[in-house]
Order: sequence, then C-alpha cells, then structure tokens
Amino acid sequence: MERSDRIARRSTRLSLEIPVVVTSLDPARSFREECKTAVVNVHGCGIIVHERLESETPVMVELLASGAKKKASVVAAVPTVKGASWLLGVAFDSPENFWQVEEPPADWVA
Repeated sequence: MERSDRIARRSTRLSLEIPVVVTSLDPARSFREECKTAVVNVHGCGIIVHERLESETPVMVELLASGAKKKASVVAAVPTVKGASWLLGVAFDSPENFWQVEEPPADWVA
C-alpha cells in the first residue's frame, strides 16, 4: 500500500502554478524568494525554492497577483531530482481558500 493510500488528505490538492513570495519569519533565518506553487489546497501548498528551509520554520506566503498574505510553517523539504531546488511542504496556520480558486473542491468549503 502506498503512503498516499494510507494517509487521507485533509483537502483536495490542485496542481496550480501560482506566483508567490515566501519569506522566513524566523529572525535567525534570512530567506525571501519569489517562486511558484506546484500544488495547493485549503491547508497549504507545495512550492519550489532554491534553498532548503528546516521543518517548523515559520513563513509568510504572499500572492504576487493580489498582495494577500498568509502565515504558515514548513512541514517538509524534499530535494528535487536535479538537486538544484527543493519542494517545500507548507501548512497554513488556519485553512482557507487563500488561492482564490473560483470553483474550489467541495472539501475546501467549511
């Protein structure tokens, strides 16, 4: 049984490339990068960045299109195949349709 079969997702993931800015809120870790999401859901996202951030690092995710901001924290960091970037799993402090998806999946609605 695959891991994805054993662990139910809290909300449906959508494969969307949304331009964002990710900024570390940890004063001990200076980090700010413009990047794009790989997947999004109501609980967070997966983003591709060029530097690894440690799990539990608090971050701010900002939508470039609207300037909307949401606090989150890093929950995973997986190296990409080429090793030149990382896929960060980022979890929001509270769930919401931050991505402004016009017709979100049913499980995105509270």
